[in-house]
Amino acid sequence: MTMKHKIQQTVGGARQKFGSATGNRRLQVAGLVQRRGAQAREAAHDLRTRARGALREAQVRWRAGGAGDPS
Repeated sequence: MTMKHKIQQTVGGARQKFGSATGNRRLQVAGLVQRRGAQAREAAHDLRTRARGALREAQVRWRAGGAGDPS
């Protein structure tokens, strides 16, 4: 999770609420799109981070002759 994504989520939520309060449907939808897009990018970032960690862990085990070694 990065601060950039959190900021985008907050700004999108504010735009969405402001659009709702003023009756501006276009602003409301734009805020929703911005917030959901930031959430998706944050989830993708977290997934990449976890995948890299799992890959590194598997490489360390493999190099050490750990689990899954048939000999």
